[in-house]
Amino acid sequence: MTLHVCLIAEVAEEVIEKDIAPESSTTTGDKVANPSHTEKLDAAEEALKSTKVVFVLGGPGSGKGTQCKKIVEKFGYTHLSTGDLLRAEVASGSAQGKKLTEIMEKGELVPLETVLMLLKDNMIARAPNSRGFLIDGYPREMEQGVRFEDEVRESDFLLYFNVSEETMTSRLLGRAQTSGRVDDNEETIKQRLKTFSENKNAIMEYYSKGNKMEMITAEKSVDEVFAEVVRAFEGRGITAASKQKEKSTGGLKDAKVLFVIGGPGSGKGTQCAKIVEKYGFCHLSSGDLLRAEVQSESDRGKRLNEIMEKGELVPLDEVLALLRDAMEKKVSEGVKCFLIDGYPRELEQGERFEKEVAGCTGVLYFEVSDDTMTQRLLERGKTSGRVDDNEETIKKRLETFHNQTKPLIDHYKDKSNIIKAEGTVDEIFTEVQKYMDSKKW
Repeated sequence: MTLHVCLIAEVAEEVIEKDIAPESSTTTGDKVANPSHTEKLDAAEEALKSTKVVFVLGGPGSGKGTQCKKIVEKFGYTHLSTGDLLRAEVASGSAQGKKLTEIMEKGELVPLETVLMLLKDNMIARAPNSRGFLIDGYPREMEQGVRFEDEVRESDFLLYFNVSEETMTSRLLGRAQTSGRVDDNEETIKQRLKTFSENKNAIMEYYSKGNKMEMITAEKSVDEVFAEVVRAFEGRGITAASKQKEKSTGGLKDAKVLFVIGGPGSGKGTQCAKIVEKYGFCHLSSGDLLRAEVQSESDRGKRLNEIMEKGELVPLDEVLALLRDAMEKKVSEGVKCFLIDGYPRELEQGERFEKEVAGCTGVLYFEVSDDTMTQRLLERGKTSGRVDDNEETIKKRLETFHNQTKPLIDHYKDKSNIIKAEGTVDEIFTEVQKYMDSKKW
C-alpha cells in the first residue's frame, strides 16, 4: 500500500497535482490535457460512488488492525490506514511528502484537508477494482467523519471494536516488548487512551442514530471476535468474496510477463532499468515493493522487516498480493508488458502466479558467481542502509537462493534465457537485447 514504486495509479497522481495547484489547471486554458485520463478519472469517481465504505474505529490495542486483515481476506475489501498513507507519502520523497515531513518535524498535526486528500485519491485510484473500503482508525473525531461524508462520500457504517482500557493497556505493553514503537510505553498509552475516550462518544452517538454502527465486543480471541465481525457484515448483506472474485484479474490474463531471476547482487535491477528505457516495460520489483511496505511502518511492514533481517524468504501470499495489486492498477492504465523482478523465488510462486495472475511469457536468468554477488552487495551496503546488506545475512540469502530458486530454471527451461552477468553493464545488456529482440511483445 504504498504511494510510490508502481502502487498508485497515475490517475490519483493527477488528482493530487490538481488539488495542490488548481490555478494552473484553469489559467492555461487546457482543461483536458489527456482525454483518456479524464475518462478514467470520471469512471473511477463513478465507481467510488457505488463502492461500500466502512469506517473502522477502536482504541489503541483494540485489535482492529488484525481484524481488518481478516476482513480483507474474507470479503475482498481494500484496507486503508491514514497513518500508513501519510508515512508512505513521506517515504516517497514527493513535494507533498516533504511538506508533511516539515509539519511532523515541528510536532504539528497534519491538516485534515491533507488527510482527506490522501484518502480520496487512494480510494479513487482503487475503486474500479475494489469490493469496498475499510478506513482504519478514521474518523478519530467528529469533524473528520462529517468532512469525509461531505467531500468524499457517505459511509455505509462504522465498525467499532469495544475493548476495556485495562485490556488495551495490557496488549500494548505486551506489544512494546517487540515492537520498538516509541508510543508503546505506559505513560504514552495512558494519554492515547484518554484522547481516544474523549472523542469516541460523540462519534458513536452520531453513527448509532441512523443504524450505521456495528459494535463488536473485542475482548475475546481473534477468531471469536472475527466471527462476530462476519455476522455483522453478513447482516448488512455483505457476502464473502468468492475465490473467482477475489482473484479476478481482468486484463492481466492478456498481459505479457517476463520473469527476471538472479541472485542478490546479480545486477538484475540495473538491467531491468535498461529494459524499461529501451522497450517500455513496466518494472515491478518484489524487493522494492516489500521495502516500501517496510518503510510504511505498518504492522505488516514490521513483520516483513523481521523476516528480511533474518535472511528468510517472505511468505508467498504477501508477495503475490503486492504484485497482483500493482499489476492490476497498471493494466487499468493501458500497460501490457511487465518485468517481474525478483519473482518467482521458488517453484510454487511461479505456479501460483500463472494460475492466479497471468501466464509467463519468458524468463531472464542472470547467472553470477557467489563471490561476485557477495562483493557487490558488501559494496552496496556501505551506502544503501539496507538491513540485509551485511556479510552474515548475504551468506544466508545466497544459500536460500540456491536451494529454492534454482529449480525454477529447470521448470522454465523452454521459456528461459541464461545471461552470463559477470561483465560490464553494457556487455550484459547487449546479451539481454538479443533475447528481447527475438520475441514479439
